[in-house]
Amino acid sequence: MVTATLLWGGTFVVIRDSVARVDPVALVATRFLAAGLVLMLLALARRRLGAQAWRGGVLAGALFAMGYAFQAIGLERTSAGSSAFLTSTGGLLAAWFAWPLLGQRPGVALTLGIAVAFVGTILLGGAGAAFRLGPGERWTLLGAAAFALQVVVIARFAPKADPLALVAVQAVTVALVLLPFAAGRLATLLTLDGADRARLLYLIVAGTLIAPWLQVVAQTALPAGRIGLLFTLEPVFALVFALTLGGERFPARWWWGASLVLLAVTGVEASAARRASASPPASP
Repeated sequence: MVTATLLWGGTFVVIRDSVARVDPVALVATRFLAAGLVLMLLALARRRLGAQAWRGGVLAGALFAMGYAFQAIGLERTSAGSSAFLTSTGGLLAAWFAWPLLGQRPGVALTLGIAVAFVGTILLGGAGAAFRLGPGERWTLLGAAAFALQVVVIARFAPKADPLALVAVQAVTVALVLLPFAAGRLATLLTLDGADRARLLYLIVAGTLIAPWLQVVAQTALPAGRIGLLFTLEPVFALVFALTLGGERFPARWWWGASLVLLAVTGVEASAARRASASPPASP
């Protein structure tokens, strides 16, 4: 899951630079169509497309479509760093959605971790002291809520479905949902130069093929609340990419926020590791 957040963290700068030349909905539809075709061919070859993969993939794909589309639209009016940090709030919402929907009640350690990470996201929530919740930020928050519900859906179906098949159906669903809205905008892809095509390739391979598969694999073993908290590492990685590759600069409070996120994640994972080591071994 940490590797997945690293790969997704790099997509914020890539999408920010891409939507300046390509329609955001067309960009998301194209990346998921390309990835979905590859994944579906692999899933068909392995003959693992069961009912759980279809049900979970379609529902998760619809939520993913909304999340990515809203995020891409929001990036037209906000910075890559702000988008990443606002999107991370979706991870924090996942634990509270999973409680009534899946019966996964967050424990004390996870609740404290979410609280600390929430303070971190507040510090990370804007490009400066005069941060305001503008149109771009509102679109991004809508996307964050959709991503949180997607985590809950994956938590429901991942333990019983083949991860590759589930991700394949999810990707194809995203493409099918968005293509009707992108049909008249796909011509903008013809304007891509060499650098733009390289960005699109990263979005397809790293952000749409590998990272979602890693998420599903992780969710076969971890509850939605911990997955959601691990998602808050995504903006920390995005901060690094935005600084090194995106040319963005951030005030000191962003670093305090990143530190709190790291503290929350490491604290919860350390607590989980202690509980696991204290548990008696399973009977042979």
